[in-house]
Amino acid sequence: MATRNVITALLLSALVFLYGCNQPAGTNRQATGEKAPTQAAVTEKNKPKVITFSGKIEAVQWANLVSKVAGKVAAVYVDMGSFVKKDQLLVSLAAEDKAAEVTEAITQVDSAKVEYELAQNSYRRGKELLAAQAISQADYENLYEGPYKKAEVKLRSAQAVLQKKQIAYDDMFIKAPFAGVITAKNINPGEMAGTQNPVLTLVNLDQVVIRGTVDEHHINKLKVGQQVQVKVAAVSEQPFTGQISNIAMAADSQTKAFPVKIQVANPNHLLKPGMFAEVTIP
Repeated sequence: MATRNVITALLLSALVFLYGCNQPAGTNRQATGEKAPTQAAVTEKNKPKVITFSGKIEAVQWANLVSKVAGKVAAVYVDMGSFVKKDQLLVSLAAEDKAAEVTEAITQVDSAKVEYELAQNSYRRGKELLAAQAISQADYENLYEGPYKKAEVKLRSAQAVLQKKQIAYDDMFIKAPFAGVITAKNINPGEMAGTQNPVLTLVNLDQVVIRGTVDEHHINKLKVGQQVQVKVAAVSEQPFTGQISNIAMAADSQTKAFPVKIQVANPNHLLKPGMFAEVTIP
């Protein structure tokens, strides 16, 4: 009987021990007053809402300069990398014949002006005589009004010829349509310039643009004029500041995304067309 009581007591002690070991750790901490460490939940709301895309830098303004007339190149006044002002002379073709034609046209205009002024003075005198009834209407028309009108037509004709010759002469010179830098030179003195192939390429680097696309979930969050960051690893680790200059109102039919254009001021011309850029829109 005593042995049975001892065995029963041992079994009860084992059960109590096993029960204590199986209790959750939190139960023990609660019993001892300790607090369990907490971990912040990482959700989508904690992540910054940014839009990124990449693209190549493009010039806002550029032009392939082509001669208006075919001719032999007399001089090229710029080279690759040359900075030029608006209306600066860049290339001239051999224009001796055109210059001679302009000179002759000027002579004809000057001669026609002299005839016109004489006829005009005579015409005024004829009007006075007609008003005083000193001459007949027929004499007035034949001697005064007629010669005056002929002189006027002759002057206008000479001026039209001069204008035409002057335009032909001016076409022998290629000037910069805007301020910028020469990025390509395809002609040298003595070569023939045509009317199809560019002789120079002119680029305005004061402003550059990056084109990219934004999906439909983010497009309505953007506004024209909104500032963005533009990173160009080839130039600097520090981002440049740009702004959204254009947002398409319709998605591209192939990509189903909305084209966006970013414009960046480039006063030091560090950003070059063709460079790779990464745009971040907060």
